[in-house]
Amino acid sequence: MREGKVVRVAAARMEERDDANYRRICVKGYAQPQRLYDPDRVKYPMRRVEGTERGAGQWERVSWDEALDEVAAKMRAAVDEYGWPSVALWNSYASCGVLNGSGAGSVAYGRFLSRTGATILGPGADWAQMFFAYALTLFMGNDIADTPNANTILVWGSNPTDAYPADWQFVCRAREKGAKLITIDPQFTSAAMHSDRYFAIRPGTDGALMLAMANYIIDNDLVNEEFMKARTVSPLLVKGDGTYLRASDLGITPQEGPVNPLTGQPTVIDPLQVWDAAAGAFADAATAADPALMGDYDAMGQPVQTVYQLVRGKIGEFTVDKAADICDLLPDDIEWLARTYATEGPVYIHTNQGLGHHANSHHNYKNLMFIAALTGNAGVPGGTPLGHAALGFGSFPTNPLPFVAGTEKSLDICGMYLPDIMETGKWAGKDLPIRVLWVNNGNPLCNESGRLELIEAVKKVDFVVTADITMTDTACYSDLVLPIPHVFESEDFMTMSFTPYPPFQRKIVDPLYECRTDLEILRDLSRRLGMDDLYTKTDEEYLREIMDTPANLAHDAGYDAFKDNRLVRNYTINDDEVFIDKFALTKTQRLEYYLERPFVRNNFGQEVAEYERYPYYTRANESYWENPLREKYPLFGLGQHERYHVHSQLATTPVMREIEPEPLLRMNARDAAERGIAQGDYVRAFNDRGSVVLKAKVTEGIKQGVVSIPHGWNASQYVEGHAQDLTNRYMNDFCSNSCFYDFLCEVEKWEGGE
Repeated sequence: MREGKVVRVAAARMEERDDANYRRICVKGYAQPQRLYDPDRVKYPMRRVEGTERGAGQWERVSWDEALDEVAAKMRAAVDEYGWPSVALWNSYASCGVLNGSGAGSVAYGRFLSRTGATILGPGADWAQMFFAYALTLFMGNDIADTPNANTILVWGSNPTDAYPADWQFVCRAREKGAKLITIDPQFTSAAMHSDRYFAIRPGTDGALMLAMANYIIDNDLVNEEFMKARTVSPLLVKGDGTYLRASDLGITPQEGPVNPLTGQPTVIDPLQVWDAAAGAFADAATAADPALMGDYDAMGQPVQTVYQLVRGKIGEFTVDKAADICDLLPDDIEWLARTYATEGPVYIHTNQGLGHHANSHHNYKNLMFIAALTGNAGVPGGTPLGHAALGFGSFPTNPLPFVAGTEKSLDICGMYLPDIMETGKWAGKDLPIRVLWVNNGNPLCNESGRLELIEAVKKVDFVVTADITMTDTACYSDLVLPIPHVFESEDFMTMSFTPYPPFQRKIVDPLYECRTDLEILRDLSRRLGMDDLYTKTDEEYLREIMDTPANLAHDAGYDAFKDNRLVRNYTINDDEVFIDKFALTKTQRLEYYLERPFVRNNFGQEVAEYERYPYYTRANESYWENPLREKYPLFGLGQHERYHVHSQLATTPVMREIEPEPLLRMNARDAAERGIAQGDYVRAFNDRGSVVLKAKVTEGIKQGVVSIPHGWNASQYVEGHAQDLTNRYMNDFCSNSCFYDFLCEVEKWEGGE
């Protein structure tokens, strides 16, 4: 601090054993003082000028009383006629603070939602991986700090040098110890530049490569059978309906187990069955001497087979030659990759979200689990099919009761369905007339795919409010914009952490301008709505209730410890080793590449296809080689996460824009030459949905036939249009995942404009 202003940030000094691992800040962290004083900050409540269109940029300043009176009146009118579900809260990932964070996991929004039953519109971004990991399997993968234990590192679906710079140190340590580094990516990233081998795969085809690797490993006797039998679902027996064979299916009465603390009801012990080759009989999976990996059996009149046999029968068509044709790779390269993966482990696959941005991409995670199961590259130091930044640290233990103030249940729907809801007035066959939309902790009209459809849907909502720190693309299409503080201007606590030290954010400076926290705003709004008892405690009282659990206090890890600016370590973490996911949270306590009972994220009556159970590949929705649309739009579209953006949060921060003044479309030099495009020309990328004009970066560092536009720029920062105007809103209906990379386009030199 100097003269009452924040001028510099630095990495916290951690305990000696962790300092080398976690004392890192990227350029986005160093830029936070400028974000605090960003010239684009929203300074006071603003109302769209009456008679002007949303998005026209015509605003008038109003007082907080005027703003909240109007919000309350609009909400009361909607609720009186249609009920609380007609009020929707649209949020994303911007904050996970326990006071002001998004969704039901904060005091501000959790109490409001549980009292009213207002509708939740959640994000579509990144749900392919998150739904698989957090909902279907509870497999998180190894922590990034485990990377130096690997003999081979596969950078697949990530860009650690730019998108997660703090991760790169661990890759470098592994390299110094002799680890092999391989990158699979349509773009020649900095990680690719430092790799031993680089594979320029065709976008959206990764799943076919995974299955071909699996078949090569099987056909060439490279399977780790001991690991398959003991630590994976491979020997478990599957009935005709797709569910596992249990002891009760063999006439054995289930036993009553310990009481489930979440339900208060006794658990049921009904062991999963395998065929014990040593005994020549069915046996409990946990005690069988020699579980069979292959085989068909008769279980009291019903046919059963092992998971491994079922899956082998499903994926057999994906030979090396077929995958080479799909992925545009050489067969020899696929064979080399499969041999390396099977024989030069442990292998750490560094993947964040790049594998999850096509309509077919949720299958990738089952496929990754399968090749890991075949080879033993999971649940061991240095070996994981799902390695990424510190999710293994989990959540710091807190008391969630303050997030709840009633018993109302909210519909929780992916916000990408908003156009369908506004078109039909229904969700899952029932009336859902959304009349008021409150956007918080996110900027969906900049960052979600299918932007133009989303904008048209937002225009159909009677009244739209956005609470944000800067004038985002979403705020531009609102009726009312409310200013909220930067994280340095309020006190909050984040239970999730990228280090072993959960971040307690002290209020460093008073909020600038007329900013109010989400909780302060909702306190005032709730009183106007007749809910005077909704928020009865101060911020500190809520934080103490959340943080001062008996266990936390016993470990000197309560509110006062954090408030005193001590560095408090998450005491639930093993102090002696980095997190290795050993499948303890999966339903079977085994590595799961087969889903016994898959279920959808958003249920509106759709059927769950059989192939959702097992490793699978199908083409992307639009971005695939044989698509007839390629005659008109021949180029595959991609995006990338730059080191100078956190989505759109730093879009206008001066130091970031000094380093990176404008968005650049990356284009292969041969594709550019064919179109008469030179380095630095302004170009127009377009398809039937929309277009965007920006400067071209002509390079050999991207696969021919592919273009890439960076993620996180506002509409005002393009010459015309927006990158997300090219994308479509199509999602698979299993995990409702935004498909940012699943589009085709054409690029031409731009001749018009100022």
